[in-house]
Amino acid sequence: MSSPSSSSSLSLSSAVLPSRILLSVLGLASAAGGYLADWNETHVFNPRWTAHAKFHNGQTMSTGLGLGLLTWYYTWRGSNAGTPTGLLDNLLTASLLSSLYWATQLSAILYPGTKWVDDEFKESHGEPQKRGAPVLLGLSGAAFGLGWYRLMR
Repeated sequence: MSSPSSSSSLSLSSAVLPSRILLSVLGLASAAGGYLADWNETHVFNPRWTAHAKFHNGQTMSTGLGLGLLTWYYTWRGSNAGTPTGLLDNLLTASLLSSLYWATQLSAILYPGTKWVDDEFKESHGEPQKRGAPVLLGLSGAAFGLGWYRLMR
């Protein structure tokens, strides 16, 4: 027989399961996306890139990995998840962490001399950040909004 608090925790957890699944996918995208997109001739193995440019690319990939891992941690952590307010705080933190990689990717185009993709790769690779980052950023907000709606209704 379950206690009222474990039953209530289970219903809270069930209420946010869709948000948690979405945030888990977003965490995976942040953690692995940079490696999948950049561990090739366009970035890491591009002989035209300077060592310092590759350094910053490595920094970006590692940042994505860290943000993805933190997204998973806050999405699934058990502490602070026994009340709707605590669970919402976890989801908000996870949503913000999952959105940082995509928000900074979108802001990168604002720096002088940047392009979505080098001209030599534009035809073969397109401009995936231009289309993908806004979608993933929107999904981060939707994940929190869905969790908030399901907990507060």
